[in-house]
Parts: sequence; C-alpha cells; structure tokens
Amino acid sequence: MKSPLLHYAAVSNARTFLIDALRHVIDGGDITNGELDAAIAQPIELRGAQRKAWYGLSYWADDEDIRAKDPAYGPSRRRQLVDLLANLEKEDG
Repeated sequence: MKSPLLHYAAVSNARTFLIDALRHVIDGGDITNGELDAAIAQPIELRGAQRKAWYGLSYWADDEDIRAKDPAYGPSRRRQLVDLLANLEKEDG
C-alpha cells in the first residue's frame, strides 16, 4: 500500500508527521525510509519522544524482509509503535 504521507515534507512539523505516520503504520499501512527522509531531513535534531518515534518508524521501514518471513514480527512491532505513539502524544507539541 502506497503511503499518503509524502505530502508532509513541506507543509507540516515533525511531531505532526510522526503522529500521523505512526497511526498509518499501526492501522496496517507501511512507510519507507525515503518517505521518512523526505519528511524529516535532519532526524538527528529530534529529541525525546519524537526521536524515539522516528527510530521506531525507521526500524519498521528497515524490517520489511523480517516481517515477510515471520508473521508474528509485524504485530509485535506494531504494538511497540502504539507505545511510541502514546508517548509522543503525551509530549507537549
């Protein structure tokens, strides 16, 4: 499924993008490293829950081959993304 998230590259802040990207993946969507890079050019500048969320999404994008081989891996990673989303939503925007 092609992600609808690329439009964030020029129009949104990192926190908003990360929240929407996490929700997208949690709801069964996907994201690529290219989409992450296009939306957040300098992830090294992220802090706290935003940084953790970016890394969680990056790991998701990197692990496509593992999810294809292990049917339990995807649901397990999505549960971790739920926790990252909850922490990000608690953090002040």
